[in-house]
Amino acid sequence: MLCLGITGGIGSGKSYVSRIFTALGIPVYEADTQTKLLYGRDEKLKQALTSLLGADIFKDGRLQKEVMAAKIFSDRGLLEQVNRLVHPVVIGDFTDWKVRQDAPYVVMESAIILETPFASAVDKMLTVSSPAALRLERIHGRDKTGIEDAQRRMDKQWSDAMREAKSDFVVYSDGKIPLLPQVLRVHQEMITLNMYI
Repeated sequence: MLCLGITGGIGSGKSYVSRIFTALGIPVYEADTQTKLLYGRDEKLKQALTSLLGADIFKDGRLQKEVMAAKIFSDRGLLEQVNRLVHPVVIGDFTDWKVRQDAPYVVMESAIILETPFASAVDKMLTVSSPAALRLERIHGRDKTGIEDAQRRMDKQWSDAMREAKSDFVVYSDGKIPLLPQVLRVHQEMITLNMYI
């Protein structure tokens, strides 16, 4: 079964685009949501993270995100070690999920597909691009964060140009070009590709 990856920076509108695919009957694997669930239910992963980061990252079986973030975001080497533990587990979970789906293709949504081994799990890539000013406005309104904090979060991610260069499709979420016709074109192309595999 073919997989379409959907990526885009924070505030780009990739979750909204994913919901359109869901409305079209295409199963969507939201990698961020599933990763959070895996932190709670995958005992091997929990043990590995505890060994690496310390017992204080879990409390009553739940990941303490702030504690983990404080440890890994100031130490790039530690962040890479965590990613080496987490990413294969997510890919395995996605693979198990994918074989249970009944659709012409599936979607994996993640802001970091192109920067991680997740890229190996997808056949085609779609980037959702949006002007930086609009993204800042969305992040500020959604997360109630300050503009400077939102800008720092954006600066840590790949640029739209970098993502677009590695993508098969680009959907523009700029509030001007209608989203639905763009998504429908990608959907039809994926349906057509599926007919030839």
